[in-house]
Order: sequence, then structure tokens, then C-alpha cells
Amino acid sequence: MSATSGSRDLRYEPHENPPFPVSLGLGLQRAFVHVAGILVAPVIVAKASMVDDSYLAWLVFATMASTGVGTLLQVFRFGPMGVGYLLPLYTFYSAIPFCIMALTYGGPATLITLLLASALFQIGAAKWLFTLRRIITPTLSGTMMMLVAAALAPVTYRLLDTASETEPVGAPVAALVTLVVIVALVLRAPPVLRLWAPVTGILAGCILTVIFGGYDFGNVVHTPWVGFPVSGWPGLRLDFGPAFWSLLPAFLFVSAAISLQASATAITLQSVSWRQPRAIDFRRVQGAVLSTGVGNLLAGIAGTVPNSVDWSIIPFIQTTGVAARRVGIFIAGIYIALALLPKASGLFSSIPQAVIVGYLIVIIGVIFFESARTIVQDGLDHRKIIVAGVSFWIGVAFEYQMLSFPNIDPASGWAVLQSGITTGGFTALALTLFLELTNRRMRFQSQLDVAALPELNAFIRRFATRHGWNSAMERRLYAVAEETLLTLAPIDEDANRPQQRQLVVLASRDDNTAQLEFIGAASEGNLEDRISQLRQHSPETTLEREGSLRLLRHYATSVRHQQYHETDVVTVRVNQPDA
Repeated sequence: MSATSGSRDLRYEPHENPPFPVSLGLGLQRAFVHVAGILVAPVIVAKASMVDDSYLAWLVFATMASTGVGTLLQVFRFGPMGVGYLLPLYTFYSAIPFCIMALTYGGPATLITLLLASALFQIGAAKWLFTLRRIITPTLSGTMMMLVAAALAPVTYRLLDTASETEPVGAPVAALVTLVVIVALVLRAPPVLRLWAPVTGILAGCILTVIFGGYDFGNVVHTPWVGFPVSGWPGLRLDFGPAFWSLLPAFLFVSAAISLQASATAITLQSVSWRQPRAIDFRRVQGAVLSTGVGNLLAGIAGTVPNSVDWSIIPFIQTTGVAARRVGIFIAGIYIALALLPKASGLFSSIPQAVIVGYLIVIIGVIFFESARTIVQDGLDHRKIIVAGVSFWIGVAFEYQMLSFPNIDPASGWAVLQSGITTGGFTALALTLFLELTNRRMRFQSQLDVAALPELNAFIRRFATRHGWNSAMERRLYAVAEETLLTLAPIDEDANRPQQRQLVVLASRDDNTAQLEFIGAASEGNLEDRISQLRQHSPETTLEREGSLRLLRHYATSVRHQQYHETDVVTVRVNQPDA
């Protein structure tokens, strides 16, 4: 069965509420580490674009506020919007150079117009995620997340080199102490102390930096306690001039990368947020992409840099054992509060770079292997190995400048293609599209009702005949198709259902394996979860209506149930029986 592995030593699942001190402490941990990174982006954009101080103050405020509001949109579910898990937002660093170019060549109005176009693209991607289901796969998502980890590695060590220029001894020692404390607590500390591993390591590194005299308190001393930049907002003005059209392709690439990262993170997040394995709920993935787009729509109106989901929440959950949504609410509240407290923001932004390096090394390792596990758990074959392997190493080659496009102007919008995340991600996308376009499928359509069984059997017979399956395989396909139909449309279903559900079946062959894809209206429950639960009960205690599930589990090689808003997709793979 296709299933994802959960973090079985979790202390708190998404719906469980840790005590107030634990929730507040973990929220402060995330803020303690990530506010500095969030604040760096608007400062870089403002200073590189030579804007005035009032606009810089507005960018800092708007970035923190939009990140907090966007995090709330993720944690809560408002209809189809939101993932409903512990998933904060974070500044999307790949967008920084293009935000600088938009401000430099077109001004705030051009930047706002491009950000709004980018956000609308993300909202559209969430709407059509069902159509893109064969493209945005666990293999593609896992490869993207591995590339994120690979891209973060050189950035991390460049941070250490920069810190070592001023503190040749103190910086490496602080990074090492931070790393050692975090790893030691995660490996051997009891569960209660493991919750505080990240913040304990960071505090240890900060104390050591103070001892070496390398801690800069300037951001704390020279900023006010409370402030609101009333005059910084440039206003909601749209500009569709030459700068907009020249930079639009780059911003659409950025938007696609944000959508892919949100999808990948939401998929992996579900696999680490429960004690027992659960099937991936793609309605939550849609919600993650949609709320990210809506959050960036708000960020675009404010004229600040776009956000993506904070993929480092996955190793945070792994190291602390806490996946509770309540922690996400505290994180969002802290971000919003810091937007109005410049002195507190200055405190968090003063964390030494060397200390951040020690923490990032832990994150890179965890996120890389979690991403690889996402690929493996989807089921490996030679095609997925080629897609993931080739795409990953092409991305690494571009990221480490072993390969490059020689004629691309670094100041143009196409410079995004020099990024390993972009080139590796689009390589995986191209290979996935090639597999999809070259896969021949037979199609069957009817009402989702048990009365359609004779027509479905006739379709299965034509499919088996076309591909030369023997009689044993044909009987197995009959059984799988019948039990899947009975599971999706049980005999005791309400005959007075106001809206008749439709069924589409796509059949294809993959070597000695047949794949049947049942597409119908949304139903309650997930077949993967229900089949998995059968393993925990004996046949004598199982309800009679679960008989179809047991037969389906017996005949099928794997069953995958993808649930989208208003649509379910059940993919059943059947191996040819031995002679």
C-alpha cells in the first residue's frame, strides 16, 4: 500500500493543544530564529533600490504583518483556504533580486502590479491542482525540497565565512557550539527537554558570541519601543509599463516556484504531523497553495516582498515532537506584535550569523532526508528514479555553477534560470510532462452507480484484450474494478441523492502492471486510511461492508486515494499474476 510514515514519537498532533507555556515557548523559538531572516529581505530590497527611510520602515512593518496574517490563513481553514496544520510563512528569498529590479526600473507601482499578478497565478494554481495532479507529484515535490536543502547549503557556509572575517575564532566556535547543543539534546534529551533543543542551542551560541565580544546590540539600542509607519505606504497604484512586461516572466517563474514549494511542503508536512500513517489529503495541499496566494495578494497590496511556506517547520516538528496548530497561532501573533514593536524586532534581528549557521546545518540535514523519504514512500520504479536523480543533479550543477547559461544577463528576468531550484525543478517538471504525454490511456465514463458494473466490465475486457493480458490477469482486473466501484458507490447509498455523481475510469499499462484511475465526486473518508485500518482488526470484528475493502486490498498491488475539493481520484495498480 502507498502510505506515508508518521512521526510516531509525536507529543502533540495538529488537533491537540499543548499547555500555554509550551505553546508560547515554541512560538518564541520560531520567532527567535526566523524573524531575523524575515527582516533581512525588506532591508536588502530597500537599500539596494535606494528608497527613502520611510519606505524602508514601511517594508519592515508590512513584511512582518503580512507574514503573520498569512500564517493565520494557513493554520486555520476558511472553506477551501488554509492547510489546517502548523505551517508558518517565510520570506521567499529567490524573489529579492526581482523585487529590487522592479523598484529600480519601475518604482513601487510596478512592484505592486507584478506582485499582484504573481499572487493571482498562485491562486489559479490552487484551483487547478486537480488538473495538475500528474505533474505535481510526490516525486516532483520531494525533488524540489531536496534542491531547497542543496541550495541552502552554500548560503549557510557563506554566512559562516562572512562572520569569520570579523570573528575568525569566535564565529566558528559559536556555530559549532550551537550545532552540538541542538544535536545532543535531540539525540539524548528526554521529550520535555527536546522541545527546547533549538532555542537552547541558539542561546548557548549567543552567550558564547557575547563572551568573544562579537554581539552587536545596535539594532536594540537605537530603535523605539512602539512604532507604526503611517507615511510609508506607496498607495495602491498599478503600472503596466515596459518594466512590468519585461519582468513579468521572472515573477511568473517565482510564482510557480512558490506554488511548487507550498505543495511539496504541505505533502511532506502531513507525513510528519501524525503518530500513525495517514494518506495525503490533497484538499489540504490545495488549501496551502490557495492561502499562500491570498497572503501574497495582501503582501502585494502592501508593496512588500512575497512569502512562501516555511519548509523548515518540518525538521522543527521532527526535533520538538510538536505539530499542534496552536503553536502556529502563537507564531502568527508574535509576528504581528513584532511588526508594531521595532525594538523587539531589533533584538531578534541581532542574532549573530554564526549562530544561525549552526541551526541551519541541522535543518538542512533533516529536510534533505525527509524529502528523500517522500519520494521513496510514493513507490520507486525506474522512471521515478530517473526523474528525481537527473533533476536533482542538474539543479545541483546550476546551483554550484558547474553548469550555467552563458548568454543570460544577470540583470534580466531570465536570470532566475541560473538558480538550481528553478533549473532542477523545471527539469523534473519537463520529465514528468514527457511521461504524462507519452502514456496512452483508455477512457470509460458513466454514472457513479453499481448499475454501471456491466459496462465497466466490458471496458475492462477491451482493455485486457488490447494489451494481451491472460485470463488470470483479466479476472483480477474484473475483481479490482468491481470492488473499487462498490467501495465508491455502495449498494445501500441513498437513492434520492439530489445530484447524480459521475465516474471516469482511465486505464493504462506500465510493463507488467495495469493502472486503473477512478475519478468521481468527492466522498467521505479515505480508502488508503480505511484499508490501512483493516490491518489493525481481525476479520471477525470487521463490519460486513468492509468486505470490498478487504478484497480490494487482496487483489490490488497498491491503492492511492487523492482527495480534492469536489473530486476524488482512486488509483489502483494491479500486477500480472505469476503463471
